[in-house]
Amino acid sequence: MNQILSMQSDENDYNNVNNLNSKKGRNKASNNKASTKSIVKAFSIFIILFGIILIADSSYSIISSKPKLKDNPNISMKTIGLEAIIKVNTDKPIRQLSYRWGQEDGKIVQSNGTVEVEVTVEIPDGNNILNITIIDYYGNKTDYQKQYINDRNDKEKPKIELTVIGNTLNITAKDETELAYLTYKWNDEEATRVDRKQDSEDKTILQAKVEVRKGQNTLTIVAVDKEGNKETKTQTIKGANKPTFTVTTEGNSLVISAKDDEGIAKLEVTLDGVTTDTGDTPINQKDIVARQEITSGTHTITIVVTNMSGLKEEKSFTAQL
Repeated sequence: MNQILSMQSDENDYNNVNNLNSKKGRNKASNNKASTKSIVKAFSIFIILFGIILIADSSYSIISSKPKLKDNPNISMKTIGLEAIIKVNTDKPIRQLSYRWGQEDGKIVQSNGTVEVEVTVEIPDGNNILNITIIDYYGNKTDYQKQYINDRNDKEKPKIELTVIGNTLNITAKDETELAYLTYKWNDEEATRVDRKQDSEDKTILQAKVEVRKGQNTLTIVAVDKEGNKETKTQTIKGANKPTFTVTTEGNSLVISAKDDEGIAKLEVTLDGVTTDTGDTPINQKDIVARQEITSGTHTITIVVTNMSGLKEEKSFTAQL
């Protein structure tokens, strides 16, 4: 009886062991299958990422291989006296222009987005290299160099004097050696150049006469000697208005009516070569009426009215009574 029970127990244990092994096998197979799926999934993700990286790299290569655009600035240099004039022209707006002498710190000139930049640079003494750098519209840099030798002996600048007589401004430039030319301009207008005549006796003086403009204006004068030394003088000048007058006839008399905002100082009448006036004492009235008797016949008449600022208005005509 015991042996039968014992045998049944062994058989149950055997069946239990087989069942256990069978479950382990199924679990192992299930684990292997899950692991395989994980590997396949990870590999697929890796392939996708690799493809993305490859496409991105190819796109970058295509972009990088595209040539970078560049503007070709046209640089011209001109020397006037002791000044170097840098002029740059481009098709696209210039971002920046900078220059420096030798190893000195550079000076930046903002172009304000224009396609043309002009800079005037004073040339220092000795042997120097002017370095120019231009940054174009696309960010490219262009470098330019030019050598300047300045071995001048005369370093004195000219002197400029201004005097106003009536409505005329007298400009006088003086130099201890020899003057080359002078320029003058009103406000921001184009400058007028006055060169020294080659046959002039005194080469150290150069003069010009300019009519004073009405209202307040700025006059800029530049004098340059033969060595290139330059002096600049800027002055604000207030020009008064000239007086005005009309002439009519009443019987055997000329009737002259004159007006001026500052006041009439003097009236002159020249009748057939004979001049009469109101005297040396200024009239100092803003509105005057004067009469000049004339005889019958044809007469040549010149009338000059001067205001308190010394400005004159003149008219000449022929009258017949």
